[in-house]
Amino acid sequence: MRLLIKHSTTLLLVTLFILASGSKAAEISAEFVSKRPHSTVVWSIIPYAPIHILEGEFVGKGIADQYLQEAQAFLSQYHHINQIMTPARAWHQITKKEQLVCHPSALKTAERATYAYFTKAAMITPVLRVLMRKSVWEKQYQKRESINISDYLAQNKGSLGVVSHRSYGEQIDQVIAQGIREERKIIQASGRYGSRQLYEMLINGRIDIMLEYPWVSAYFKRIVNKTDVVVVNINISDFPRYSPAYVACSYSAEGKKIIEALNAFIDLSIPLEKNRQRMMNWLDDKEAKKFEQDYFDFFKIAH
Repeated sequence: MRLLIKHSTTLLLVTLFILASGSKAAEISAEFVSKRPHSTVVWSIIPYAPIHILEGEFVGKGIADQYLQEAQAFLSQYHHINQIMTPARAWHQITKKEQLVCHPSALKTAERATYAYFTKAAMITPVLRVLMRKSVWEKQYQKRESINISDYLAQNKGSLGVVSHRSYGEQIDQVIAQGIREERKIIQASGRYGSRQLYEMLINGRIDIMLEYPWVSAYFKRIVNKTDVVVVNINISDFPRYSPAYVACSYSAEGKKIIEALNAFIDLSIPLEKNRQRMMNWLDDKEAKKFEQDYFDFFKIAH
């Protein structure tokens, strides 16, 4: 009998120990899970300098590169993966909703808002400009402040360089499509470096004008070794000076959560000088001055 009681007592103690250990393990597991990132977010890195700079002396110093580093540090509860992809691939991944995918430098349209969540405006960017050699601008255009693309193509006096299959915005796309149908002087470049190829053709006099953002032309000026040709940025008639930029994420419950968290980050970053300086670093003095004033006005910042 004593042996039986002793055995039962031992069994009871072992059972209690196991239960206690299991309870403690559950507590540790719960604590571990609570501290783990609750979701993985894939960030689309578009190979389009200087938004993202993937090579050369300015690698990692693009406008969105630095912004994204700070946003990811703010969202420390997430596991972040940067993945290089084209804009088309980024939007395809977002619409699939198989994983949480975010585009850090997106333009918002009514159509895109049906399949992606967008943050509040995180930045503004100057819109497309007409690029031409300064000598041509002074001699043929008498330093005009703006150019009408439709009129330019209709007159058929000079060539226009564009990147094949690239969208320049609905309004300009329609003008270009019509010009191609009418067999105007439109030179098309293709591939990842199509815009840089056009820029080199421009400074070498092989095309007369091209379309690009002023911060992209400033980047080209830094990396293309030809200092004897000055390129100027001319406004496009009936175009606004700037457009808002957003972060877009998958249209899912997790996508909505990260958008809310990003909005908190945006509220903190908008008033900071470095937030607007990221763009101004890639603009010439004239563009930078106009941009900063537009930034103050758009975000209603006293200065």
